[in-house]
Amino acid sequence: MPFLKNHTGPYSVGTVDLTVPIEKPITVGGAHIPDQDEDGLRLEEVAFTVFYPTDIPKGTTKYRKGLRWLTGCAPGSLQYDLPKLTSYRSLKDEIAGFQKFAGVSSLVTWLILAPFIYVYGQFIKIPIHPDAPLLHPSEPGAKWPLLIFSHGLGGNTSAYSQLCMSIASTGKVVLIIQHRDGTSPVCRTLYKGKNRTMMYVKESEVRWTVEPSDALPLRVDQLAFRQHEIYTAYAAFSKLVCGPKQHHDFGSIHFVRSGRDNTFQETWSNAPIALENICLAGHSFGGCTMFSILSSKPPAHPSGHTYPRLPVRDTLIYDPWLEPLPSPGPTPFTERVADDNATLVDAQLNETLSHNGDSQALTSTPRLLVMNSEAFSLWRTHFERLKGVVTSWKSDAALVSLGSFGVDYFRTAAKYLAVKSAHTSFSDYHVFPLTGDKPSMRLLEIISKVSISFLDGRKDDWSVENSLKSAGAEVLHEIPEKIVIGKRPDGSNRHRWAGEVGQVVVH
Repeated sequence: MPFLKNHTGPYSVGTVDLTVPIEKPITVGGAHIPDQDEDGLRLEEVAFTVFYPTDIPKGTTKYRKGLRWLTGCAPGSLQYDLPKLTSYRSLKDEIAGFQKFAGVSSLVTWLILAPFIYVYGQFIKIPIHPDAPLLHPSEPGAKWPLLIFSHGLGGNTSAYSQLCMSIASTGKVVLIIQHRDGTSPVCRTLYKGKNRTMMYVKESEVRWTVEPSDALPLRVDQLAFRQHEIYTAYAAFSKLVCGPKQHHDFGSIHFVRSGRDNTFQETWSNAPIALENICLAGHSFGGCTMFSILSSKPPAHPSGHTYPRLPVRDTLIYDPWLEPLPSPGPTPFTERVADDNATLVDAQLNETLSHNGDSQALTSTPRLLVMNSEAFSLWRTHFERLKGVVTSWKSDAALVSLGSFGVDYFRTAAKYLAVKSAHTSFSDYHVFPLTGDKPSMRLLEIISKVSISFLDGRKDDWSVENSLKSAGAEVLHEIPEKIVIGKRPDGSNRHRWAGEVGQVVVH
């Protein structure tokens, strides 16, 4: 069975799926969504996939490498009843979900889309080890950094496997949220205690009892829904790795599959993971999600509990979509939240964070690296807004945007543009076996290396130009020529930037 490209980091990578049931379900907004008998997005369970360093002894067959790219299954590795799992996605459902997301006809679906999804969903594997034990760092007292990743519209937990796997292979733990807000082509979720299949929700099919005032009301509700998912995932995961006790006010965390030995779960209890200085990362609407978290205080929980502030030190944003966010902005929310309704769980978690290391991330502005694609950089009004957001960010943050055919970097008067990238260049879609191309693979390698360099660097010693050069990018000092490549439906010109893959303009 063909594999996606293997990582180049020093560690093997393991993966595990986890779920957190919500004791008191949360309803967000008032959208009437098809196949629901009540209005609003309903959150009953949070799901996420973890990529992490592991150690697989040579010659062992216990933790066989390979996870099906689309459905996230590892056939034969463990015993479980697939239809009963909320993390399971069948190929039939995936085909229907991608058809709805892409908005194509049944003819196009069965002639083109279905064969592609079947081949890549059934036969392509991620070179990763499902349910392998978490490796502990060899250096005494060392901890793995933690990164939380949010996918974009049409994404899921495996769509960015190459990027997330590369990051994990350098000694980091990556939590990839499976958003159950109707932004994935398809997902399995709970609704009133029962499993159901949720397809991509289009704005055109949503109805409102009360006409909303927002221009993109569904996206605004989905942002609020995603905030609950991310805060819950972080709180639950923190409780898991802080000790053996798993039950807490935000639900009990569960490993999805069964059939492991006792040593697997033991590696996660009191695990060496740095919870006090985390990174938030996201692509497209996922980038928008992380900006919404950085620019607001934690949402109120219906049970009366208060989510702890996320101790964010670094932020990696890929092609952020800003339109659902209030304008002007977003700007970083730096006020330390003190809430009289904070629960004992919050106090215990914050105490744990303060004892585990520097609590500066709770009060300071996070470092920021934004990588933008060609299409989003040539989207002039949106790009001007993004530049305003980045340049208005606190001066102690590293502010970077990778542009349309490239990379834009803003620190005082410096700006960098790297050529030849697409909106989907951050995902796996351009690097599949047989259909992938070398320029796309090189570009994703540059994106991964610059991201890792940023995460490994510090505010006072990280240089974007040095990072780009070490990643194999060619630094230029003139902006590439903008060329016309066709017409849009409204008659306006379509443009691209002329240049070579991996070139970077400094000006």
